[in-house]
Amino acid sequence: MKATIILLLLAQVSWAGPFQQRGLFDFMLEDEASGIGPEVPDDRDFEPSLGPVCPFRCQCHLRVVQCSDLGLDKVPKDLPPDTTLLDLHNNNISVVGSSDFCPPGHNTKKASYSGVSLFSNPVQYWEIQPSTFRCVYVRSAIQLGNYK
Repeated sequence: MKATIILLLLAQVSWAGPFQQRGLFDFMLEDEASGIGPEVPDDRDFEPSLGPVCPFRCQCHLRVVQCSDLGLDKVPKDLPPDTTLLDLHNNNISVVGSSDFCPPGHNTKKASYSGVSLFSNPVQYWEIQPSTFRCVYVRSAIQLGNYK
C-alpha cells in the first residue's frame, strides 16, 4: 500500500514541468487550480519580435552604441531608438546628413542623445547643418575635429 502511494506521488512529480517565471511577481500569484492568475502563452505559438538590432560590427550595451575604429563612411542607419550615447570616432565619415540622428519632421525624434562623437573623422564641421543635432540635448557633448 505504501509503495503504491509513493509511486503515485512520484508519478505526479515527474509529470510536472519546470518552473518558468514570466514576471517579477509570479511568486505572489494564486495557483492554477484556483483559476486566478495570468494566462501562460503556449511556447509553440511564440514568435519573437524583431526589435532594434545593433548595427553591423558595432557594439551595443544598454543605451550606448559604439562604432569606433571601423572605417565607416556614413552614420549607421537603424540605430536602436533608446540610444543616448553614440563613439563614431576614428572612422571615414565625411558627410553627416540632417536626418542621420533625427528623422525629418516637426517634433519627431528617434532618441534624445546625451552625446555624439564624430571625433577623428574627415567631416568638416562648417558643412554640417545646425538641425542635424536637434535630438542631442547636451550640445557640448558633440565631438568633432582632430582629423589627420
